[in-house]
Amino acid sequence: MQITVESASPAKGTIVSLHGKLDAISTGDVEKALLDAIAGGEVKLLVDCSKLDFISSAGLRSFIMAIKRMKPSGGTITLVAMQRDVNEIIHISGLAPLFKIQPTRAAALV
Repeated sequence: MQITVESASPAKGTIVSLHGKLDAISTGDVEKALLDAIAGGEVKLLVDCSKLDFISSAGLRSFIMAIKRMKPSGGTITLVAMQRDVNEIIHISGLAPLFKIQPTRAAALV
């Protein structure tokens, strides 16, 4: 799992790009990236899923943990450019309503 964290702009938030498989092996690094951004005061977090091939229940747990940490600040997590399989898992799991979902990275940065 490759993780890239970049700051889009103060108004747009922080982008965390995920590449590969988000499973029990890689979830620690993803949780750290998400929670570090939140601990740093970020209230707009964009998770670029365009190169995320797979997400397991452990990966879903990472996203849920981040949402729980964002809740007190009123922050949002936007899942961006999800591939079909990842999108399906997010929706089947019932987690889709917890996130903002954007079909493309460009749409999320508007």
